[in-house]
Amino acid sequence: MKTTFQKLALAIVLLLSPFISLLAQDLPVDMSDYRDKVGSTFLFYVTGNEGTCFGGEDNIYTDESSLAVAAVHAGLLKVNETKLIKVKMLAGRDSYPSITRNGITSEEHEACEGSYQLSVPAPGDVAGAPTNMSDYIGKYDILFLFKVTGQTEEAIWGGRNNVYTTDSHIGTAAVHAGVLKAGQTGIVRIKILPGQNAYPEVTRNGITSHEFGEWEGSYQFVKEDEKK
Repeated sequence: MKTTFQKLALAIVLLLSPFISLLAQDLPVDMSDYRDKVGSTFLFYVTGNEGTCFGGEDNIYTDESSLAVAAVHAGLLKVNETKLIKVKMLAGRDSYPSITRNGITSEEHEACEGSYQLSVPAPGDVAGAPTNMSDYIGKYDILFLFKVTGQTEEAIWGGRNNVYTTDSHIGTAAVHAGVLKAGQTGIVRIKILPGQNAYPEVTRNGITSHEFGEWEGSYQFVKEDEKK
């Protein structure tokens, strides 16, 4: 069994790997890292929160505004509600007014180098997969749909009954679970489960997962005919 220290060391190695460029779909706190993506649209599962955001006219906020707060301010989410949100990157504006809406008063802001606009996704929109499901621990009430490409090289833990630790790489777990083949891109359905006491090593579809003990959260792949 790998110790927590060994698992952490492996995670550090992974962060330094060439796949760092694939982390773009991980859930950001704000959109400031996307400032150079003007005109591009992104899809994220966001959980509504209270706090501070800047602007909000026409659902346009400074790119430093919290996505979780801005989505509530825009009326797309309620506090603690998780939904898929569409985010379009825009150029910076000369000013962002203070607006009171949906229980939140945004703060006025002068010129900012970047902006984003929030909207409801179109039917059939699917988010790109994050690296893993660590950002969604405890979100038991939603079926997550992600577009993902099967991989074979990244670390996963567990896999019995298609249940993995939340920090297991989704692309590799999808191949291990038989949901996708290596190099195949498709839509996967994932539900969050409570943490397990143990995650056994499982060899399947050419991949051997790592064994691990107790962990704080799990995820499981759901087949089309099982989704509810």
